[in-house]
Amino acid sequence: MLSKKHDVLLVCRKSHAEEIKRNGLRISGETDYVAHPDAATSLKKSDAELAILTVKAYDTRQAVKEIAGKCNCPILSLQNGIGNEETISEIAGSERTIGGITTHGVRYVSPGNIIHTGKGETIIGEMDNSLTRRVKKYADAMTECGIETKVSRDIRREIWRKAIVNASINPLTAVLRCKNGYLLENKHAKQLMEKLCMEATIAAKSNGIDVDETEIIKRAEEVAYLTRENYSSMLQSIIRGKKTEIDYINGEIVKAGMKKGVEMPANSFLIELIKAMENAAVAP
Repeated sequence: MLSKKHDVLLVCRKSHAEEIKRNGLRISGETDYVAHPDAATSLKKSDAELAILTVKAYDTRQAVKEIAGKCNCPILSLQNGIGNEETISEIAGSERTIGGITTHGVRYVSPGNIIHTGKGETIIGEMDNSLTRRVKKYADAMTECGIETKVSRDIRREIWRKAIVNASINPLTAVLRCKNGYLLENKHAKQLMEKLCMEATIAAKSNGIDVDETEIIKRAEEVAYLTRENYSSMLQSIIRGKKTEIDYINGEIVKAGMKKGVEMPANSFLIELIKAMENAAVAP
């Protein structure tokens, strides 16, 4: 979408890059558009103004090392999980680190072809809670291209809120092999989703994160509804027999809660269950 008005380089897998170069990136679903960014399988020396990081959390370290060695621009994380910004800061420096979240739902179909399965919100902000000119500039640029983006003065809270929502939706859909919307249709699934939310909210509060249990449960239900046709990224990973981000979502939440003496049986059980399901591809 940013390629509508800006020069964009998408660093991705070879088959994806080759198809995008030939025919563009076909987006269907909530958005009907063929984007034409440049595409490559690796990053060369660059004078880019911004690097947007969307890799899986377990690939953050490797990706940031590549970016840090090739360009001097700020790095904006729009990833799942907790701890990505700390990794970026450790490698590239805190002054280059910008936090962010997005709850848009997307499903990869084939090289050069994705489905925008659900609209969501995008929020970015400085990790020190300051309101800077650069963050407003990036937010305005994204909004102008059709990705409505807000600026937060407490982006760490937003990252935690998203992580709690993800922790209550993604592993359940992976275990149940269902679309996100099913969690609202089945009363037992909905109760489990709420239980995961409640545990994670207690963990967040114990670590000084200002979140409200009722508001977070409502937000999880809203996200499940808005992305009701989406198969979560965790389910997509399980179907493909790949590693999931469970350690960086529920895992980080449980770790934070346990440090403060918070018992988290539901989240802990799902972590073990998802890890037992990894690397065993089966049909949904």
